[in-house]
Amino acid sequence: MKQAEQPWRMSYDKSTDDHAPTPEAHDPVEPQGVSKAPLPPAVALGFVIIALLGVLIVMGIKGGLLGGSSSSSSSDSNMAKLRAEVDARRTELNRQRLAMGLSPLAGTSEPIEEIAKRLKSDADTLVALAGRFQQMLAEKDTDLSAKNSELLRSEQLRQALTAENGRLQNDLNRALIGGADMDRLRSDLASMKSQRDALAAELSSVNERIKTMSAGVSADEYADLKRRYEESVRAKEFFETRVQELEGDLSKAKLFASSENELLPAAVELFRGLRELENLPDSEISKAYSSLGAKLGANVMQTLTFVTGSSELAPADQETLRNLTAELPDGDLLLVIGYASETGNVDSNRKLSSARAAAAAELYSTVKRPTQLVQAVYLGQTDRFSSRIPERNQIVEIWRIRKK
Repeated sequence: MKQAEQPWRMSYDKSTDDHAPTPEAHDPVEPQGVSKAPLPPAVALGFVIIALLGVLIVMGIKGGLLGGSSSSSSSDSNMAKLRAEVDARRTELNRQRLAMGLSPLAGTSEPIEEIAKRLKSDADTLVALAGRFQQMLAEKDTDLSAKNSELLRSEQLRQALTAENGRLQNDLNRALIGGADMDRLRSDLASMKSQRDALAAELSSVNERIKTMSAGVSADEYADLKRRYEESVRAKEFFETRVQELEGDLSKAKLFASSENELLPAAVELFRGLRELENLPDSEISKAYSSLGAKLGANVMQTLTFVTGSSELAPADQETLRNLTAELPDGDLLLVIGYASETGNVDSNRKLSSARAAAAAELYSTVKRPTQLVQAVYLGQTDRFSSRIPERNQIVEIWRIRKK
């Protein structure tokens, strides 16, 4: 019996060395050490009981696995002694707990197998909980990534809206300034015309006076009348020149339309129809062109091409524009529409398409007759004319809209 007990004693002494180095393994209430504070007796007894329970569990499991009649009596004896020692330790622990005002620990008669089964069940539960926590953490990480992506998209949208708002504000300011300039030009033109008419009337009056008074006036009076007549002629010429300049400025102010609201009434419906043709099949675009032409009395007179990134007119296109004056009847409107390919930046292509239309319209306005009308507008980037060759979309369409 003592030989069977000795390995347990050695194991027990060694296991307690990792927790409290003492002269005797079963005496946890007299720890030695300089740097560590002494443990309370109740805590030390608790550690000893836990260790003994662990040994009981291990011994029970080993006994079930090994079996055999030769070792069963020795194991039973060891188990009885260990239980007795556990009971003694529990009694001492309860005594100390009562002295400290704590409730005693209840004894248990639960079999070791049941304890082992319960511990295994608890361990399985903890593993399942750990797996669930890991799954929850993964779900939280996924949600966090989605929220971060959404925040990034929101910030990009906010920046795009801010840029678009700035562009629209600039367009509005330019439109307001252009409208104010146009009103001022109209006012100056009306004033100059009234002054011209007044001078023309005065000139006519002076001529009549010269004719009626030339026989009976002195040389000084005649010279004064002649001087006034010449001054009136010079003033008339000046005001006529100024009226022509103002009419040219007024025509130039109407030359380029930055939006549908600035278009001449005859061009609005055609512009709307062309703007709605984006992303349509080629067959539908051709059909729409024919329909617009028949409905509005319009047709494409010329198509001008441009090199990539440029709004400069080729010499042949300049000659074509000059020759259009002979083909366009008085009162008809020449609508110049600028396009750009879809390669590059959208805003840059919008400006490029407007610059191309403006260049063609300005050249034509310098050679046209006063009764011929011209206006430029843009539709920005497109792939309407070729989805495979971007350069074919770098054009200006010149539409003729017949006077109704």
